[in-house]
Amino acid sequence: MLNLNEQTLTAYQQKVRAQIKEMKAKMQIFEAGLEKSGADMRIKYQKNLDEWKSRFKEVEMKLDNLSDSAEEKWNDIQSNIDDTMKELRSTIDNMTKQFSN
Repeated sequence: MLNLNEQTLTAYQQKVRAQIKEMKAKMQIFEAGLEKSGADMRIKYQKNLDEWKSRFKEVEMKLDNLSDSAEEKWNDIQSNIDDTMKELRSTIDNMTKQFSN
């Protein structure tokens, strides 16, 4: 079983927060591109942007509450966070590639 301690939690939280920061920066670049493209493009992608922001908040809340979680739940919570981050990264990368073409 994993020896879960404060150092492990902190390192994981810092890693995920750094990933969130990177993805939010990509999202801001995407939003800036939409602004230049006009209202029609902004409307078309606004739902995606709102969903991404909501998912980031969800992950950040889970990270904040991670310290309060029992060690037995650590693997489930970590797996859930990691899956969400992979999905967000993939979606944002694909959307920015589509938009730049």
